[in-house]
Amino acid sequence: MAFNLIHERWIPVQKKDGTKETIAPWQLTEGLELENPIVELAFSRPDFNGALIQFLIGLVQTTMPPKNERAWKNVLMNPPSPKILKTAFEKVAHVFDLDGKGSRFMQDYELKVEDFKKKDEIPIEMLLLESQGRDLFIKSGTVKQICRSCLATALFTLQTNAPQGGRGHRTSLRGGGPLTTIVGGKYLWQTIWLNIIESEEFDNEKHGNAMKINDADIFPWMAPTCTSENGREVSLSNVNPARIFWAMPRRIVVNYPPDEKDCVCDVCGSKIKNPISSYFTKSYGEAYGELWRHPLTPYYNNKDRKFPYHVNEGGITYKYWPGFVFNSSEIGENALTIHKFHERRLKLSYVDSFFKHEPRIWFFGYDIHNNILTRCWYEGQMPLITVEENLKIDYEQTTIQLVKISEYIVNNIKSCIKLAIFDSNHNVNGSFSFVESRFWKDTEPEFYNILYELHKIILNGENKAETKLKWLNYLSRKAVDLFDEYSQSDFIGIANPKRIADARRDLLKYNSKNGKKVKEILDLPLKNPTK
Repeated sequence: MAFNLIHERWIPVQKKDGTKETIAPWQLTEGLELENPIVELAFSRPDFNGALIQFLIGLVQTTMPPKNERAWKNVLMNPPSPKILKTAFEKVAHVFDLDGKGSRFMQDYELKVEDFKKKDEIPIEMLLLESQGRDLFIKSGTVKQICRSCLATALFTLQTNAPQGGRGHRTSLRGGGPLTTIVGGKYLWQTIWLNIIESEEFDNEKHGNAMKINDADIFPWMAPTCTSENGREVSLSNVNPARIFWAMPRRIVVNYPPDEKDCVCDVCGSKIKNPISSYFTKSYGEAYGELWRHPLTPYYNNKDRKFPYHVNEGGITYKYWPGFVFNSSEIGENALTIHKFHERRLKLSYVDSFFKHEPRIWFFGYDIHNNILTRCWYEGQMPLITVEENLKIDYEQTTIQLVKISEYIVNNIKSCIKLAIFDSNHNVNGSFSFVESRFWKDTEPEFYNILYELHKIILNGENKAETKLKWLNYLSRKAVDLFDEYSQSDFIGIANPKRIADARRDLLKYNSKNGKKVKEILDLPLKNPTK
């Protein structure tokens, strides 16, 4: 009997009281009536949790999308019972077999194990992104066999984040290692529902063709692959909008062993009888054009095009906050789900009743160097501040200025530390990224405090200049602290007092509120405001 991802209990979760369980998708709302809801996913690998939340959002968006805002509100106020979820998910259960003789989840419709030679067999650990580049979460060669729960998640993780894998091995719909932003709720079901889009908005030509309702129009593993030789791409007009959650750029067939043996999964540690240890792959899977817009990812402007955000070295700092939260002609577009949250919060006062504190953005993604080498996994949370429509432009422009002055000052810190450490005869190529990381981390809490303060000031029609100067003065003090710490550290050797003093003086001058560049970035008046 096939392992079915709707019927089987394969998703590890944690409840409010701290207990951990393994559930089927339709059990997501269990415990709500007892005030002990499932609060989060509980895989030991954080990247698996990031993939699973997208799997669950995609499953709900595909099977039970609300028709309009009123229907969305009704479900938010009255979460569906497990029985209702089971009925909804049962409609697609036949396409979620992980193994068996028919079509298989996230595996190529036509590929057969017997068509490959033994030398083409690939160790199962190569499904894990870090194994394709270097050791990160696990040591190479330690993942020799995995369970079906980990297999399903690994397949979805790879297809959703696929980096370049050699000639003809396509990247994910959003490129290698896309950044994902999720509206976070108080518990797991609420997080899922807050990221669901009404059919009235989601089912249009911008996202796909809602008239395409066959299984293969939504789930690519249900029909022969639209291979990408000669530059062929999957067209939005030929697939259902929900296809965006189930994109499948890699052609894979898993090798399921016929014999049973007792062993342990090398990823999650669970006891299993039918371990999976290898798979086969073929090039030229599905390719996707630039028109696709994933609802869980922000896009940035680059000349006349928009590109999905990706994680860079150093991770995600608050300098990305405006791009995650706003739609700005200067920056780009926030994720559709973030945009919808703002709309609902401004129009529907009841949304606020579901949050004791300011709602959060849960963000995550891989740092994939040159779209090939997986270096790190980053995730975190940021406040999700909603601003009234008539104040939005003013607030957005000002927060962008606050970020720009932060970037200016951190560059000044690095430059002046280099001047303090090295004389003019040294050719310094170091990035000093450790200084930059400290700066963003140390100043992040105050940045969000300033954002809340700024909202109140704009709402009350007060002068923003003092808040800008408050932020500037705070950053300037931090800049001096970091300079003093790193310009005279033990690793330098013998310090040059004059060079350090000159560089410190330059740092103070560059960051001065009277500096031309500072005034330009912050749009400050010629004279400082008086209290």
